[in-house]
Amino acid sequence: MEEEKKIKIDKEKIINYTIIATLTLVISTVIIYCLVTVLKPVLEGENTVSSAGNSDYIKRIEEALSKIEKNYIDIDDVSMDELIDGAISGLANAAGDPYTHYVTEEEYNEMLTSGTEKYGGLGIHLTYDKETGGILIVGVMPNTPAYEAGIKAGDIIAKVGDKMVSLENYKECVDNMKGTVGESVHLTMLRGEEVIEKDIKRALITANNVESKVIEDNIGYIKILSFENNISEQFKTEYDKLMKNNISGLVIDIRNNPGGFVSETIKILDLLLPKGDVLKLVYKDGSQKVYKCSNDNQINIPLAIVANSRSASASEILAGAVKDSGKGAIIGNKTYGKGIVQEIQKLSVRGALSITVAKYYTASGIEIHKNGIEPNISVDLPKEVENETVIPLEKDTQIQKAIEYIHSKK
Repeated sequence: MEEEKKIKIDKEKIINYTIIATLTLVISTVIIYCLVTVLKPVLEGENTVSSAGNSDYIKRIEEALSKIEKNYIDIDDVSMDELIDGAISGLANAAGDPYTHYVTEEEYNEMLTSGTEKYGGLGIHLTYDKETGGILIVGVMPNTPAYEAGIKAGDIIAKVGDKMVSLENYKECVDNMKGTVGESVHLTMLRGEEVIEKDIKRALITANNVESKVIEDNIGYIKILSFENNISEQFKTEYDKLMKNNISGLVIDIRNNPGGFVSETIKILDLLLPKGDVLKLVYKDGSQKVYKCSNDNQINIPLAIVANSRSASASEILAGAVKDSGKGAIIGNKTYGKGIVQEIQKLSVRGALSITVAKYYTASGIEIHKNGIEPNISVDLPKEVENETVIPLEKDTQIQKAIEYIHSKK
């Protein structure tokens, strides 16, 4: 009995020693981890204040989430995913940049398959307008519901349905204009002092963004509506078609073009310009990415780019590169001044963030954002047609000036 009691006591001691040793190991590991976490930024010359600050910020978010969970009367009607989606969306919106926003899991999956798709929509090109806080219509696609409804470039969408447009819900309002073909969207718009309300039925939109024709004196004309949906292939098809007709000059119309993909724009420039740098992206950490034209081919006839104050983003890349190269002239008005780049960064669990990560600079060093590209030849349209989608050639002073410029270069 005494021996059994001794064995029992020894076993308890062993268990106790094991527990103490294990706890000591765990505590030591935690202490070492904490010391490394705190000391590493100091040793590497980083700012430890920001780390402490971030911890405080996370605590605030956790506290808010906890209070909602404990006190919100209808918490059972809200999923945790919805709460977190809303929190991340709020963080992105608070940056004050309409192009930095949360992308839901559903939207992200849709982006992976987008590019050349058809969709139910109205047929408009648009961007956020900081001056009015609404959606600026920068262009209207021909033969679409928006065109048939008389919507014009320059109109401001103030409400989509019963939702007032704001910086916070801009993306949501844009998405709400797309949807089931045949269903109506109610828009409240501003045209100067005039308030216009319209119910417009969605139709199937096929985004072919290039139109071409031969205008007077065998001069080729290409209009680019947007730099999306395999635009470089569409452009090359029309460009090759015109060049086979031995055109005497080329006018490229990028008025009311909201932009699109940088890579597509560079492919178009590669058809027009000699080898060399055409664009520089500068990131937050100061690193740079330089885009070049590498094709041996370049246009060998007079070239004019027609732009206006609603030519934005990728349009400005094209205009700036042509102007820098000296291969052609920019005619019309100073461009919009949206020279920033967004990246879609997938989050580890759910959704993604669209984040503005860089700014565009022309090869000559001009910052496009908020500055725009100044034309070589400044020409205004007559007031009565400046917001029209289709302008008769005899009234289109900017195209006429482009023709005049091409004649002067022959």
